Amino acid sequence: MDDAQVADAKIEAALEWLRFTHPVCEHFAAQVRRTDLSGKRLAGWMHLLPDTILTLMPFVEAGVSVRVGGCNPDSTDPRVVDYLSSRGVEVFGGRREPRDLYEGTLRTFATGPLDAICDMGGELIEAAALAGTYVAGALEATTTGLHRIRPLHLHFPVFDWNGIALKDAIENRFHVGAETWPAFEGITGLSLFGRKILVVGFGPVGRGVAERARDLGGIVTVAERDPVRQLEALHFGCRTLPLGPALAEAEVVVTATGRDGVLGGAELALCRDGAVVFNVGHSNREIDVDWLMGHEQRTMKQHIDRYTIGSRTLFLLNSGSMINLAFTGGSATSSMFDPFSGVIIRGLLWLLTGGAAGIPAGLHTYPLTLEQEVATVALAARSRS
Repeated sequence: MDDAQVADAKIEAALEWLRFTHPVCEHFAAQVRRTDLSGKRLAGWMHLLPDTILTLMPFVEAGVSVRVGGCNPDSTDPRVVDYLSSRGVEVFGGRREPRDLYEGTLRTFATGPLDAICDMGGELIEAAALAGTYVAGALEATTTGLHRIRPLHLHFPVFDWNGIALKDAIENRFHVGAETWPAFEGITGLSLFGRKILVVGFGPVGRGVAERARDLGGIVTVAERDPVRQLEALHFGCRTLPLGPALAEAEVVVTATGRDGVLGGAELALCRDGAVVFNVGHSNREIDVDWLMGHEQRTMKQHIDRYTIGSRTLFLLNSGSMINLAFTGGSATSSMFDPFSGVIIRGLLWLLTGGAAGIPAGLHTYPLTLEQEVATVALAARSRS
């Protein structure tokens, strides 16, 4: 076998294991494969990790024309790009290409008509809205995307599944935290015991990250503007401080807000000498990486860059992109995401079979009946394990 065949055989073996560990995803994938979707058009802007193959390939097999771009430069597995491309999917990897190429591809992928959009970050939905593209319906998965979408004049329905109970209470609260700190320790070799950890933002993601850090022995401080969330943080056993004083003492700083520019140059200049800074929010610009790039920089090892800011040093992980999805050459996915792959597949099947017909343009909550269907399948899968 040539190198391409060897690589394909390896990913097929990995996919066989993923199918075993993703029973919810496979349940809804089987529904898609039984449906004739010939002529339908689906565009996605997503993390390109192995479970994305499980999400998209059933639609390809059902006759859907699929195009997909990488929504985050550091959560793209090149093996996934090659696999999908070889099976007729139009793929844009999104790994640190020039910005004009990224934005041009985004506009191209947003051309229609489209029967469904699957977005993580709102960029594809925004591009389609600005271009006036006909879209039967779209799914959005992130807080960052909702911030981007809300000011838009939408002429098609968009369904938010970031805020559904299944994701907000489970994925955002528990799974991100459970994935973040093993990734941190694997990249840095640092334990959390006795370290001063600052979590910026105490929404569901920040809450889970803070709670898990505390459980792992970190001394956790939260910087949060909302007084209700500050009070909640105290009940979770965390200190609360304004951002400036908190940055001055923290050994490890993690942003979890989903908003660009949370740590700008003024804030980064306040960090203590030797601070390790990283992000778990969807936006890879929560930390002002451009400002850091104006300073002396040295790559210490994969996913760790050191910046010299005056007399201080600061270490940035994964170029400011989500550390829990940092691609390290292995699989950055987890069986914990299985129900949410089910949410995507079930939602897209609903859209592609006319589920959004008659629903007015604008932002809507992901249908409760579909969420409950996914939860029921997930409970059944757990009872069989």
